[in-house]
Amino acid sequence: MKTKKEMVFKSSGWKAINRMGIINENYHTLILNYRELMNEIVRIQSAQEPFLLLFNNEHLNRYIFNFLASTSALIDSCRNVMSFYKETIIYEYYKQRVKEQFSNNSIAVFIKDFRNYQMHYKIPFSCLSSNEKVSFETYELKQYDNWTKLSKEFIKPQGDFIILKPLFETYFKMIEPFYMGIYAELTQYHKQDFKETIELSAKINMPIPNIYYQLAGYNKKTSV
Repeated sequence: MKTKKEMVFKSSGWKAINRMGIINENYHTLILNYRELMNEIVRIQSAQEPFLLLFNNEHLNRYIFNFLASTSALIDSCRNVMSFYKETIIYEYYKQRVKEQFSNNSIAVFIKDFRNYQMHYKIPFSCLSSNEKVSFETYELKQYDNWTKLSKEFIKPQGDFIILKPLFETYFKMIEPFYMGIYAELTQYHKQDFKETIELSAKINMPIPNIYYQLAGYNKKTSV
């Protein structure tokens, strides 16, 4: 027979918070890695001698790697969480948005392929473009044989350099609202579940994190 606490832990609202927490944690990791990367690129480009700062830089490659790894972690965690919702409207919404915003987007596909490039081929050395922007040389990238069609279409018009700041900014501005939207949809989908978990916990005087009240639309002091 289930204990009263077990009933709370096994409630739909409790399980939903745990699933959403996985996405949320990876999302915030992505934000932190993105900020570190952008700050370092700006620091290099703003220096009196950008070449010297780039040449002696101990952090940039790690920041690029961390940013790309965190995009992959967020995508994978979202895919795994959303597989729980198969046969529901929210899953169809998720699949449609992936198709519309990422599947045929050359920047999104290039970032995905570039993760594979970096993890399975080599870490490219950053350089400065002719106007002293932190970049990758397209000549070096083209030595890789496993670019997909859309990635090749992205690389081709870039000229000699792919400038990193606008590339990563553009991708982040695509991925951030996408996952905020997914989180908002899950919040709405489970609102009643959160309320039921709050009611179960209140009956046995069991304290639960404030996030349940926030997502259910309650002030924590509100009686339920």
